[in-house]
Amino acid sequence: MRYFDHLGRKLSVIAMGCDHFDEHIMKETALTELDYYVDQGGNVIDTAHSYSQSRVGEMSKSEKCIGTWIKKNGLRKELFIATKGCSPPIDDYHQSRIDLKSIKSDIEQSVESLGTPADIWFFHRDNPSMPADEIIDMAIEEVREKGYALHLGASNWTTKRIDEANAWAKAHGKEGFVMSEIQMSLASCTPEQWGDDTIVTMNEEEASWYKEHKMPVMAFSSQAKGYFSNIIAGKELSLKALQRFDTPENRKRAEKVRILSKELAVPPSSIVIAYLTSLDMRVVPIIGSSKPEQIADTLSHADLTLDGDQIDFLLA
Repeated sequence: MRYFDHLGRKLSVIAMGCDHFDEHIMKETALTELDYYVDQGGNVIDTAHSYSQSRVGEMSKSEKCIGTWIKKNGLRKELFIATKGCSPPIDDYHQSRIDLKSIKSDIEQSVESLGTPADIWFFHRDNPSMPADEIIDMAIEEVREKGYALHLGASNWTTKRIDEANAWAKAHGKEGFVMSEIQMSLASCTPEQWGDDTIVTMNEEEASWYKEHKMPVMAFSSQAKGYFSNIIAGKELSLKALQRFDTPENRKRAEKVRILSKELAVPPSSIVIAYLTSLDMRVVPIIGSSKPEQIADTLSHADLTLDGDQIDFLLA
């Protein structure tokens, strides 16, 4: 656990990602994964209104699955629930849904599905054509002040846009975005490689801002679709892993992961996650898998810390 002063509470080192719950991942499997995650000391649950959603406007199967689990276990006070809204349609990420109607509809459905207000609500995408102050103002009024979430976050926003939104909020005596969620991993990636120019990937410029402002980052695709583990095990890479992460630079890093994994006697997945949690930034990697045993493997060394020399070795 680490204390986050932006949030006034402790969060586990690793977050549980709940994309595809009760969709590609059977509900019973999802509930087993959630049980195991909290049994190992985890408390950060990451979902979204668009996760396991058949089409825009419908309820999220992922959020409903989590809501069922929370109601059953009575652990709500111990958990930090993160969800997201206003995601564009899956067939056109440039069709923004950041508007008053969508904010109200998405957050109300999320709270209904979860059976509880969220701890933090993220805009799932930005709309760069809208003034940042206008967007954060709507969220403050429709989400925070109505009690649907304690805090606000920005998912797939550049730090420039977050800075603009937070400057306006501060000038008006209000809390702005307190956390960001972007793609970040030991495997380097760009929006072009990802195939979606509406996502934001970590780079040196973005990282410098996060360090300066001490804003926490929730890192999605933190395991790079199993890229390192599968290469080291000699397994075939998924199509997405090939398209997004298979570069000479990342192949070189995979060999470094193999060496360090053997030296420290831990699974490659533990090295990949420890890289993020050991940086001079407040990073909470989001993990996920369709198999409970893979979750167990990743969490088996959640307290592993890499020193500066080991991080430099991975990046050299």
